[in-house]
Amino acid sequence: QERLKLLYRFIDENYQRKIEISEVASLCHMTEAAFCRYFKKATKMTFTDFLNQYRINQAKKMLLLDKNVTETCFECGFESLSYFNRTFKKVTSENPLAFKKRYARS
Repeated sequence: QERLKLLYRFIDENYQRKIEISEVASLCHMTEAAFCRYFKKATKMTFTDFLNQYRINQAKKMLLLDKNVTETCFECGFESLSYFNRTFKKVTSENPLAFKKRYARS
């Protein structure tokens, strides 16, 4: 549990930048393979899926605060707009612009 708390805090403080699995594995004093197994067992998600989900949740908050999609994409740690759009749609079932417009109306 302490290890997961440490990871969550690390992600919360660093999600805006590129996070390598080797970096979080060493933070937990584990090999990359052991870390991936541990993380999947503890969260039922891969680390990358978890990180993307976290970033998309942050992106949703930013879009609701009227940030534009491109700005939001890079502020949330995504390195490409197309990957951000694809990931956003995978997590929320709609693209970022549609999400923003739907909540702007309501």
